[in-house]
Amino acid sequence: MSGSRPRAIAFLGLGLIGGSIARAVVATSGTSDANMRPHLTAWTPDGRGPVRALEAGVIDVAAGDPAAAIQGADLVVLAAPPLATIELVRRLGSDLREALAADAVVTDVASTKGMIMAAADAAGLRFVGGHPMAGRETSGFEASTADLVRDRPWVVVGGTAGDREIAAPVRWLIGACGARAIELDADTHDAAVAAISHLPLIASAALVEAVAGDAGPEWPLLRALAASGWEGMTRLARGDARMGAGIAATNAPALVACLQAYRAAIDGWIAELEPGDPDPAALERRLAAARALLARDPDPA
Repeated sequence: MSGSRPRAIAFLGLGLIGGSIARAVVATSGTSDANMRPHLTAWTPDGRGPVRALEAGVIDVAAGDPAAAIQGADLVVLAAPPLATIELVRRLGSDLREALAADAVVTDVASTKGMIMAAADAAGLRFVGGHPMAGRETSGFEASTADLVRDRPWVVVGGTAGDREIAAPVRWLIGACGARAIELDADTHDAAVAAISHLPLIASAALVEAVAGDAGPEWPLLRALAASGWEGMTRLARGDARMGAGIAATNAPALVACLQAYRAAIDGWIAELEPGDPDPAALERRLAAARALLARDPDPA
C-alpha cells in the first residue's frame, strides 16, 4: 500500500452498494487508468454485475471465481447480503485462505454487524466491519451511482484482531467515497439500525399485508386511489426480499425489541380510537407530540 491507500481492491459482490463504492473510487481518482488508482477486481455468483462494470470502465477485472478476485488484493470488500457475507467470511477463513494475502484487510458493507463480526473473529481474519448508511429500494450494479454514499455516515466496527491500524485502508475507502466514518461497536450499531432501518422495513411489509393482502376484490380500487402517502410508506416493501430476509434473520433480537415497542404504540392508537367517539383534541396532541419528536435537533455525529 501507498500510505493507507490500497494498491488493489477486490469486491465480492457488486450490486447497488459495491458498485457505487467502485464507481466512487474511479470518480475520486479522476481516471479509469488503474496505474493512477487502486486496481479493482470483482466477482459475483452470476457474474452479471462485474461484466457490466468492466464494460463501463468501473473495474479492471471481472473474475471468474472468488479466489481469482482476491488474489493480490490489499483490501477485500464483501458487498453481499448479510447471510451471504457470513458465508464469504467463513470461506475466507477456509477454502479461500490460500488466495487471501497474509496482510490483506477484509471489510463488509452489510446492514448488520454482530453475527458477521463473530464469524470474522472465528475465521481469524484481519477484519473491519463496515456499513454505509445509504441505499434505495432498487438493486443491482445498474442502480449504482458514484455519489450514493457521499456525505452519508459509514459505520466502522473495529478490527477483530484488536489492531486499529488495520482500519486505515477502510478509512481511505470511506474518504474516497466522500462519506463520514463513525465508530460504533457491533451491538450499538445493530440496535440503532433495527430502529431506524429494519423496523421501517418490516412495518412497510406489514402495511402491505394488512391492506393489500386483506382487500380482496377491493384492491384495484384502493390501488387506483393510493397517492404519495401509500407510495412513501410502502417503498421499502418493494425492495430485495432476499436482502430483507437476511437483515431480519441476522438482527432478530434487536428487531423484535423494536417491533414490540411499535406494537405498543399501535395499541395506544387503537385505545384512542376504539370507543368510536375519539377526542379530536387528544388525537391532535398525540400527532403534535410525534411531530415535535421529529423536529428535535439530532445529536451531531
